[in-house]
Amino acid sequence: MIARLIVVSMLACGVTAKAYAVDESYYNASDIPRMQPYCKARLVPGGMPEGWEYWIAQIGENFKDLHHYCAALNYMNRYWSVRNAKDRGYLLSIAMNNLNYMVKAEKPDFVLRGELYSNRGEVFRLQGKLGQAVGDFRHAIELNPKLTRPYLQLISYYEGYKKRGEALEIAKTGLRHRPDSKALQRHYLELGGKKPFPEPIAAPVAEPVSPQTADAAPAPTPETGVTPSPANTDTNQTVPEAVIAPPPIGTPSNPFCRFCP
Repeated sequence: MIARLIVVSMLACGVTAKAYAVDESYYNASDIPRMQPYCKARLVPGGMPEGWEYWIAQIGENFKDLHHYCAALNYMNRYWSVRNAKDRGYLLSIAMNNLNYMVKAEKPDFVLRGELYSNRGEVFRLQGKLGQAVGDFRHAIELNPKLTRPYLQLISYYEGYKKRGEALEIAKTGLRHRPDSKALQRHYLELGGKKPFPEPIAAPVAEPVSPQTADAAPAPTPETGVTPSPANTDTNQTVPEAVIAPPPIGTPSNPFCRFCP
Protein backbone atom coordinates (compact mmCIF):
# COMPACT_ATOMS: atom_id res chain seq x y z
CA MET A 1 0.00 0.00 0.00
CA ILE A 2 2.79 2.40 0.94
CA ALA A 3 4.63 1.54 -2.25
CA ARG A 4 1.53 2.34 -4.31
CA LEU A 5 1.16 5.69 -2.55
CA ILE A 6 4.79 6.53 -3.31
CA VAL A 7 4.30 5.71 -7.01
CA VAL A 8 1.09 7.76 -7.18
CA SER A 9 2.82 10.70 -5.46
CA MET A 10 5.73 10.52 -7.89
CA LEU A 11 3.39 10.51 -10.88
CA ALA A 12 1.42 13.43 -9.45
CA CYS A 13 4.63 15.43 -9.10
CA GLY A 14 5.65 14.63 -12.66
CA VAL A 15 8.38 12.19 -11.68
CA THR A 16 8.39 9.26 -14.06
CA ALA A 17 10.81 6.56 -15.00
CA LYS A 18 12.93 7.30 -18.04
CA ALA A 19 11.07 5.98 -21.04
CA TYR A 20 14.00 5.60 -23.44
CA ALA A 21 17.28 3.76 -23.01
CA VAL A 22 19.32 6.15 -25.17
CA ASP A 23 22.15 8.58 -24.62
CA GLU A 24 20.66 12.08 -24.73
CA SER A 25 23.94 13.92 -24.22
CA TYR A 26 25.00 16.35 -26.91
CA TYR A 27 28.14 14.28 -27.44
CA ASN A 28 30.06 11.41 -25.92
CA ALA A 29 33.53 9.98 -26.39
CA SER A 30 32.46 7.76 -29.28
CA ASP A 31 31.06 10.76 -31.17
CA ILE A 32 34.27 12.80 -31.11
CA PRO A 33 36.30 10.95 -33.81
CA ARG A 34 33.61 11.48 -36.45
CA MET A 35 32.74 15.06 -35.53
CA GLN A 36 33.57 17.91 -37.85
CA PRO A 37 36.19 20.39 -36.58
CA TYR A 38 33.55 23.07 -36.01
CA CYS A 39 31.53 20.65 -33.88
CA LYS A 40 34.55 19.75 -31.79
CA ALA A 41 35.22 23.44 -31.33
CA ARG A 42 31.65 24.15 -30.22
CA LEU A 43 30.98 21.07 -28.09
CA VAL A 44 34.20 19.71 -26.65
CA PRO A 45 35.81 21.60 -23.75
CA GLY A 46 39.17 22.90 -24.88
CA GLY A 47 38.28 22.32 -28.53
CA MET A 48 38.42 25.99 -29.48
CA PRO A 49 42.07 27.06 -29.19
CA GLU A 50 41.61 29.43 -32.14
CA GLY A 51 39.10 31.50 -30.19
CA TRP A 52 35.46 32.45 -30.55
CA GLU A 53 35.92 35.21 -33.15
CA TYR A 54 37.86 32.88 -35.45
CA TRP A 55 34.96 30.45 -35.61
CA ILE A 56 32.39 33.20 -36.04
CA ALA A 57 34.39 34.32 -39.09
CA GLN A 58 34.49 30.76 -40.46
CA ILE A 59 30.90 29.64 -39.79
CA GLY A 60 28.91 32.84 -39.34
CA GLU A 61 26.95 34.26 -36.42
CA ASN A 62 25.16 30.93 -36.03
CA PHE A 63 28.31 29.44 -34.56
CA LYS A 64 26.87 30.44 -31.19
CA ASP A 65 23.91 28.11 -31.90
CA LEU A 66 25.95 25.37 -33.52
CA HIS A 67 25.83 23.01 -30.54
CA HIS A 68 22.21 22.29 -31.55
CA TYR A 69 23.19 21.35 -35.09
CA CYS A 70 26.12 19.21 -33.96
CA ALA A 71 24.00 17.49 -31.31
CA ALA A 72 21.43 16.65 -34.01
CA LEU A 73 24.14 15.03 -36.14
CA ASN A 74 25.24 12.95 -33.15
CA TYR A 75 21.67 11.84 -32.47
CA MET A 76 21.30 10.85 -36.12
CA ASN A 77 24.48 8.81 -35.94
CA ARG A 78 23.27 7.08 -32.77
CA TYR A 79 20.00 6.24 -34.51
CA TRP A 80 21.86 3.76 -36.69
CA SER A 81 23.37 1.91 -33.75
CA VAL A 82 20.08 1.46 -31.86
CA ARG A 83 17.79 -1.46 -32.60
CA ASN A 84 14.73 -0.64 -30.48
CA ALA A 85 12.12 1.10 -32.62
CA LYS A 86 10.91 3.41 -29.85
CA ASP A 87 14.45 4.45 -28.97
CA ARG A 88 15.18 5.11 -32.65
CA GLY A 89 12.05 7.22 -32.95
CA TYR A 90 13.00 9.19 -29.87
CA LEU A 91 16.49 9.89 -31.21
CA LEU A 92 14.96 11.20 -34.42
CA SER A 93 12.58 13.41 -32.46
CA ILE A 94 15.32 15.07 -30.43
CA ALA A 95 17.46 15.41 -33.56
CA MET A 96 14.52 17.15 -35.24
CA ASN A 97 14.01 19.47 -32.27
CA ASN A 98 17.60 20.65 -32.53
CA LEU A 99 17.48 21.01 -36.31
CA ASN A 100 14.27 23.02 -36.06
CA TYR A 101 15.99 25.27 -33.54
CA MET A 102 18.73 25.90 -36.09
CA VAL A 103 16.23 26.60 -38.87
CA LYS A 104 14.53 29.21 -36.71
CA ALA A 105 17.86 30.72 -35.70
CA GLU A 106 19.60 30.60 -39.10
CA LYS A 107 21.13 33.76 -40.47
CA PRO A 108 22.16 34.56 -44.07
CA ASP A 109 25.88 34.22 -43.32
CA PHE A 110 25.56 30.67 -41.94
CA VAL A 111 27.78 28.64 -44.28
CA LEU A 112 26.10 25.31 -43.42
CA ARG A 113 22.56 26.23 -44.44
CA GLY A 114 22.46 23.70 -47.28
CA GLU A 115 23.73 20.91 -45.03
CA LEU A 116 21.19 21.91 -42.36
CA TYR A 117 18.24 21.35 -44.70
CA SER A 118 19.77 18.21 -46.20
CA ASN A 119 20.06 16.71 -42.73
CA ARG A 120 16.62 17.84 -41.60
CA GLY A 121 15.21 16.35 -44.77
CA GLU A 122 16.90 13.06 -43.92
CA VAL A 123 15.24 13.03 -40.50
CA PHE A 124 11.89 13.78 -42.15
CA ARG A 125 12.52 10.85 -44.49
CA LEU A 126 13.33 8.48 -41.66
CA GLN A 127 10.16 9.64 -39.91
CA GLY A 128 8.14 8.82 -43.01
CA LYS A 129 7.32 12.47 -43.78
CA LEU A 130 8.37 12.25 -47.38
CA GLY A 131 6.75 15.42 -48.68
CA GLN A 132 8.57 17.52 -46.10
CA ALA A 133 11.78 15.61 -46.80
CA VAL A 134 11.63 16.40 -50.52
CA GLY A 135 10.95 20.05 -49.75
CA ASP A 136 14.05 20.26 -47.59
CA PHE A 137 16.22 18.43 -50.13
CA ARG A 138 15.15 20.89 -52.82
CA HIS A 139 15.71 23.86 -50.54
CA ALA A 140 19.20 22.55 -49.72
CA ILE A 141 19.99 22.57 -53.45
CA GLU A 142 18.63 26.11 -53.81
CA LEU A 143 20.89 27.26 -50.99
CA ASN A 144 23.98 25.42 -52.25
CA PRO A 145 23.72 23.94 -55.76
CA LYS A 146 27.21 22.46 -55.45
CA LEU A 147 26.25 20.27 -52.49
CA THR A 148 26.08 16.73 -53.86
CA ARG A 149 24.16 14.97 -51.13
CA PRO A 150 20.66 16.46 -51.63
CA TYR A 151 20.77 15.47 -55.31
CA LEU A 152 21.50 11.89 -54.23
CA GLN A 153 18.74 12.05 -51.64
CA LEU A 154 16.22 13.17 -54.26
CA ILE A 155 17.42 10.53 -56.72
CA SER A 156 16.96 7.86 -54.06
CA TYR A 157 13.46 9.16 -53.33
CA TYR A 158 12.33 9.11 -56.96
CA GLU A 159 13.94 5.73 -57.61
CA GLY A 160 12.02 4.35 -54.65
CA TYR A 161 8.80 5.31 -56.44
CA LYS A 162 10.04 4.00 -59.82
CA LYS A 163 10.07 7.54 -61.20
CA ARG A 164 13.22 7.10 -63.20
CA GLY A 165 12.57 10.08 -65.45
CA GLU A 166 12.40 12.47 -62.50
CA ALA A 167 15.46 10.83 -60.97
CA LEU A 168 17.38 11.24 -64.22
CA GLU A 169 16.53 14.94 -64.38
CA ILE A 170 17.86 15.40 -60.85
CA ALA A 171 21.06 13.59 -61.84
CA LYS A 172 21.43 15.85 -64.89
CA THR A 173 20.97 18.99 -62.81
CA GLY A 174 23.41 17.75 -60.22
CA LEU A 175 26.07 17.00 -62.83
CA ARG A 176 25.77 20.50 -64.26
CA HIS A 177 26.81 21.80 -60.86
CA ARG A 178 29.06 18.91 -59.75
CA PRO A 179 30.45 17.47 -63.00
CA ASP A 180 33.21 15.52 -61.21
CA SER A 181 30.87 13.65 -58.86
CA LYS A 182 31.34 9.92 -59.48
CA ALA A 183 28.11 9.13 -57.64
CA LEU A 184 26.05 11.44 -59.85
CA GLN A 185 27.77 10.10 -62.97
CA ARG A 186 26.96 6.55 -61.92
CA HIS A 187 23.29 7.32 -61.22
CA TYR A 188 23.01 9.25 -64.49
CA LEU A 189 24.22 6.24 -66.50
CA GLU A 190 22.17 3.72 -64.49
CA LEU A 191 19.04 5.81 -65.08
CA GLY A 192 19.55 5.76 -68.86
CA GLY A 193 21.59 8.88 -69.38
CA LYS A 194 24.07 8.87 -72.26
CA LYS A 195 27.57 10.19 -72.56
CA PRO A 196 28.81 12.82 -72.88
CA PHE A 197 27.66 13.93 -69.47
CA PRO A 198 25.62 17.16 -69.24
CA GLU A 199 27.66 20.26 -69.89
CA PRO A 200 28.65 21.87 -66.59
CA ILE A 201 27.36 25.28 -65.67
CA ALA A 202 30.79 26.18 -64.36
CA ALA A 203 34.24 24.70 -64.68
CA PRO A 204 34.81 21.61 -62.51
CA VAL A 205 36.14 22.32 -59.06
CA ALA A 206 38.11 20.02 -56.81
CA GLU A 207 36.02 18.14 -54.28
CA PRO A 208 36.77 19.56 -50.83
CA VAL A 209 38.53 17.22 -48.45
CA SER A 210 35.96 16.17 -45.89
CA PRO A 211 35.57 13.61 -43.12
CA GLN A 212 32.82 12.21 -45.33
CA THR A 213 33.20 10.63 -48.74
CA ALA A 214 32.32 12.93 -51.58
CA ASP A 215 30.33 10.33 -53.47
CA ALA A 216 28.59 8.37 -50.74
CA ALA A 217 24.91 7.91 -51.49
CA PRO A 218 22.32 8.27 -48.72
CA ALA A 219 22.37 5.13 -46.61
CA PRO A 220 19.42 2.73 -46.77
CA THR A 221 17.21 2.22 -43.76
CA PRO A 222 17.21 -1.49 -42.92
CA GLU A 223 15.90 -2.65 -39.60
CA THR A 224 19.31 -3.61 -38.30
CA GLY A 225 21.16 -1.09 -36.22
CA VAL A 226 24.52 -1.40 -37.92
CA THR A 227 24.02 0.65 -41.08
CA PRO A 228 26.19 3.78 -41.37
CA SER A 229 24.35 6.99 -40.59
CA PRO A 230 23.28 9.37 -43.35
CA ALA A 231 24.64 12.11 -41.11
CA ASN A 232 28.04 10.55 -41.70
CA THR A 233 27.65 10.29 -45.47
CA ASP A 234 27.21 13.96 -46.15
CA THR A 235 29.08 15.12 -49.23
CA ASN A 236 31.33 18.06 -50.09
CA GLN A 237 30.28 19.98 -47.02
CA THR A 238 30.66 23.73 -47.08
CA VAL A 239 33.60 23.86 -44.71
CA PRO A 240 36.11 26.70 -45.08
CA GLU A 241 39.51 25.39 -46.08
CA ALA A 242 41.06 26.68 -42.88
CA VAL A 243 38.98 24.38 -40.73
CA ILE A 244 39.03 21.17 -42.77
CA ALA A 245 40.42 18.16 -40.96
CA PRO A 246 41.82 14.97 -42.51
CA PRO A 247 39.46 12.01 -42.76
CA PRO A 248 39.03 10.04 -39.54
CA ILE A 249 40.12 6.45 -39.22
CA GLY A 250 37.45 4.03 -40.44
CA THR A 251 35.20 3.66 -43.40
CA PRO A 252 33.73 6.87 -44.71
CA SER A 253 30.24 5.40 -45.08
CA ASN A 254 29.59 4.06 -42.40
CA PRO A 255 24.55 17.06 -23.00
CA PHE A 256 23.18 18.76 -21.97
CA CYS A 257 22.85 22.30 -23.08
CA ARG A 258 25.41 23.75 -20.75
CA PHE A 259 26.98 25.41 -23.76
CA CYS A 260 23.81 27.31 -24.72
CA PRO A 261 24.35 31.06 -25.15
